[in-house]
Amino acid sequence: MVIIKSMQLTDTWKEGVARLVRHSPFDRLIAWGVRLTVPRQRVGVALVTFNANEEVLLLRHVFHTSHPWGLPGGWLARNEAPGDGLIRELHEELGLGLVLDAPIHVSHEKAPVHLILAYLGRLQPGPMRLNAEIIEAGWFGLDHLPRPLWPFTERAIAAGLSRLRATAPAGSTLMEMQLPV
Repeated sequence: MVIIKSMQLTDTWKEGVARLVRHSPFDRLIAWGVRLTVPRQRVGVALVTFNANEEVLLLRHVFHTSHPWGLPGGWLARNEAPGDGLIRELHEELGLGLVLDAPIHVSHEKAPVHLILAYLGRLQPGPMRLNAEIIEAGWFGLDHLPRPLWPFTERAIAAGLSRLRATAPAGSTLMEMQLPV
Protein backbone atom coordinates (compact mmCIF):
# COMPACT_ATOMS: atom_id res chain seq x y z
CA MET A 1 0.00 0.00 0.00
CA VAL A 2 1.28 3.44 -0.92
CA ILE A 3 0.53 6.37 1.37
CA ILE A 4 0.98 9.84 -0.02
CA LYS A 5 1.29 12.64 2.48
CA SER A 6 1.03 16.34 1.78
CA MET A 7 1.01 15.92 -1.97
CA GLN A 8 -0.18 19.06 -3.70
CA LEU A 9 -1.74 18.32 -7.07
CA THR A 10 -1.93 21.17 -9.51
CA ASP A 11 -5.16 22.02 -11.29
CA THR A 12 -3.45 21.27 -14.60
CA TRP A 13 -2.58 17.77 -13.43
CA LYS A 14 -6.14 17.21 -12.15
CA GLU A 15 -7.62 18.40 -15.46
CA GLY A 16 -5.33 16.02 -17.35
CA VAL A 17 -6.42 13.05 -15.25
CA ALA A 18 -10.09 14.07 -15.68
CA ARG A 19 -9.66 14.15 -19.50
CA LEU A 20 -7.95 10.77 -19.48
CA VAL A 21 -10.62 8.95 -17.46
CA ARG A 22 -13.42 10.20 -19.71
CA HIS A 23 -12.24 7.84 -22.45
CA SER A 24 -12.29 4.09 -22.92
CA PRO A 25 -11.12 1.88 -21.27
CA PHE A 26 -10.56 4.16 -18.26
CA ASP A 27 -14.23 5.16 -17.94
CA ARG A 28 -15.24 1.50 -17.75
CA LEU A 29 -12.45 0.73 -15.28
CA ILE A 30 -13.65 3.50 -12.97
CA ALA A 31 -17.27 2.28 -13.21
CA TRP A 32 -16.10 -1.26 -12.47
CA GLY A 33 -14.01 -0.02 -9.53
CA VAL A 34 -16.98 1.86 -8.08
CA ARG A 35 -19.20 -1.24 -8.35
CA LEU A 36 -16.56 -3.30 -6.54
CA THR A 37 -15.64 -0.87 -3.79
CA VAL A 38 -18.71 1.24 -2.98
CA PRO A 39 -21.03 -0.61 -0.62
CA ARG A 40 -24.59 -1.28 -1.74
CA GLN A 41 -27.52 -0.50 0.45
CA ARG A 42 -31.03 -1.97 0.37
CA VAL A 43 -33.59 0.79 -0.01
CA GLY A 44 -37.24 0.55 0.93
CA VAL A 45 -40.13 2.94 0.43
CA ALA A 46 -43.34 3.35 2.41
CA LEU A 47 -46.55 5.32 2.05
CA VAL A 48 -48.26 7.27 4.80
CA THR A 49 -51.81 8.10 3.75
CA PHE A 50 -54.79 9.24 5.79
CA ASN A 51 -58.52 9.24 5.21
CA ALA A 52 -60.88 12.09 6.19
CA ASN A 53 -61.08 10.81 9.78
CA GLU A 54 -57.29 11.01 10.31
CA GLU A 55 -57.02 7.23 10.10
CA VAL A 56 -53.88 5.79 8.56
CA LEU A 57 -53.84 2.91 6.09
CA LEU A 58 -51.93 -0.14 7.33
CA LEU A 59 -51.49 -3.53 5.69
CA ARG A 60 -51.06 -6.93 7.31
CA HIS A 61 -48.25 -8.63 5.38
CA VAL A 62 -47.77 -12.35 4.88
CA PHE A 63 -43.95 -12.16 5.13
CA HIS A 64 -43.71 -9.78 8.13
CA THR A 65 -43.80 -12.29 10.95
CA SER A 66 -42.73 -10.28 14.02
CA HIS A 67 -44.57 -7.07 13.10
CA PRO A 68 -47.29 -8.09 10.62
CA TRP A 69 -48.94 -4.67 10.32
CA GLY A 70 -47.10 -1.92 8.47
CA LEU A 71 -47.26 0.83 5.95
CA PRO A 72 -47.82 0.01 2.28
CA GLY A 73 -44.56 -0.14 0.33
CA GLY A 74 -41.60 -2.36 -0.38
CA TRP A 75 -38.09 -2.69 -1.76
CA LEU A 76 -36.79 -0.66 -4.68
CA ALA A 77 -35.65 -2.51 -7.77
CA ARG A 78 -32.10 -1.91 -8.99
CA ASN A 79 -31.75 1.68 -10.29
CA GLU A 80 -35.41 2.46 -9.54
CA ALA A 81 -36.30 5.97 -8.37
CA PRO A 82 -37.95 5.97 -4.93
CA GLY A 83 -41.18 7.64 -6.06
CA ASP A 84 -41.50 5.28 -9.02
CA GLY A 85 -40.87 2.30 -6.76
CA LEU A 86 -43.57 3.35 -4.32
CA ILE A 87 -46.09 3.86 -7.11
CA ARG A 88 -45.18 0.39 -8.45
CA GLU A 89 -45.47 -1.23 -5.01
CA LEU A 90 -48.89 0.33 -4.33
CA HIS A 91 -50.19 -0.85 -7.67
CA GLU A 92 -48.84 -4.35 -6.99
CA GLU A 93 -50.10 -4.57 -3.38
CA LEU A 94 -53.45 -2.77 -3.68
CA GLY A 95 -54.18 -2.29 -7.37
CA LEU A 96 -54.45 1.48 -6.82
CA GLY A 97 -52.77 4.55 -8.21
CA LEU A 98 -51.11 7.14 -6.05
CA VAL A 99 -50.45 10.88 -5.87
CA LEU A 100 -47.16 11.45 -4.02
CA ASP A 101 -45.97 14.36 -1.96
CA ALA A 102 -42.35 14.80 -0.88
CA PRO A 103 -40.58 12.36 1.45
CA ILE A 104 -41.51 12.97 5.09
CA HIS A 105 -39.19 10.62 6.95
CA VAL A 106 -35.93 8.79 6.23
CA SER A 107 -34.36 6.21 8.49
CA HIS A 108 -31.49 3.74 8.59
CA GLU A 109 -32.84 0.48 9.99
CA LYS A 110 -30.95 -2.56 11.24
CA ALA A 111 -33.25 -5.57 10.69
CA PRO A 112 -32.42 -6.11 7.86
CA VAL A 113 -29.93 -3.30 7.31
CA HIS A 114 -31.54 -0.82 4.92
CA LEU A 115 -32.52 2.76 4.27
CA ILE A 116 -36.23 3.50 4.13
CA LEU A 117 -38.01 6.58 2.85
CA ALA A 118 -41.59 7.36 3.85
CA TYR A 119 -43.70 9.55 1.61
CA LEU A 120 -46.96 11.29 2.30
CA GLY A 121 -49.44 10.49 -0.43
CA ARG A 122 -53.04 10.10 -1.44
CA LEU A 123 -54.54 6.96 -2.95
CA GLN A 124 -56.46 7.43 -6.14
CA PRO A 125 -60.09 6.26 -5.97
CA GLY A 126 -60.90 2.70 -6.98
CA PRO A 127 -61.51 -0.77 -5.60
CA MET A 128 -58.69 -2.11 -3.42
CA ARG A 129 -57.43 -5.49 -4.69
CA LEU A 130 -54.99 -7.11 -2.27
CA ASN A 131 -52.24 -9.21 -3.82
CA ALA A 132 -50.89 -12.49 -2.43
CA GLU A 133 -48.45 -10.70 -0.07
CA ILE A 134 -51.21 -8.84 1.79
CA ILE A 135 -53.60 -10.57 4.20
CA GLU A 136 -55.73 -7.52 4.92
CA ALA A 137 -55.82 -3.74 4.81
CA GLY A 138 -57.36 -1.41 7.35
CA TRP A 139 -57.74 2.24 8.30
CA PHE A 140 -56.70 2.82 11.92
CA GLY A 141 -57.13 5.78 14.23
CA LEU A 142 -53.94 6.95 15.88
CA ASP A 143 -55.20 5.73 19.25
CA HIS A 144 -56.16 2.30 17.84
CA LEU A 145 -53.05 1.26 15.90
CA PRO A 146 -52.42 -2.50 15.81
CA ARG A 147 -49.44 -3.68 17.85
CA PRO A 148 -46.61 -4.30 17.54
CA LEU A 149 -45.45 -1.72 14.97
CA TRP A 150 -41.88 -1.03 13.96
CA PRO A 151 -40.59 2.24 15.47
CA PHE A 152 -40.04 3.51 11.91
CA THR A 153 -43.75 3.03 11.17
CA GLU A 154 -44.77 5.06 14.21
CA ARG A 155 -42.29 7.85 13.40
CA ALA A 156 -43.40 7.97 9.76
CA ILE A 157 -47.08 8.18 10.74
CA ALA A 158 -46.33 11.02 13.17
CA ALA A 159 -44.27 12.85 10.52
CA GLY A 160 -47.04 12.44 7.95
CA LEU A 161 -49.75 13.74 10.23
CA SER A 162 -47.55 16.65 11.32
CA ARG A 163 -46.84 17.57 7.69
CA LEU A 164 -50.49 17.31 6.70
CA ARG A 165 -51.65 19.46 9.61
CA ALA A 166 -48.87 22.02 9.06
CA THR A 167 -49.86 22.54 5.43
CA ALA A 168 -53.61 22.68 6.08
CA PRO A 169 -55.34 26.02 5.61
CA ALA A 170 -56.68 27.43 8.87
CA GLY A 171 -60.04 25.94 9.80
CA SER A 172 -59.96 23.17 7.17
CA THR A 173 -60.66 19.52 7.85
CA LEU A 174 -58.46 16.64 6.74
CA MET A 175 -61.06 15.77 4.12
CA GLU A 176 -60.73 19.22 2.54
CA MET A 177 -56.94 19.05 2.36
CA GLN A 178 -55.36 18.12 -0.93
CA LEU A 179 -51.82 17.02 -1.56
CA PRO A 180 -49.99 18.75 -4.39
CA VAL A 181 -50.28 16.92 -7.69
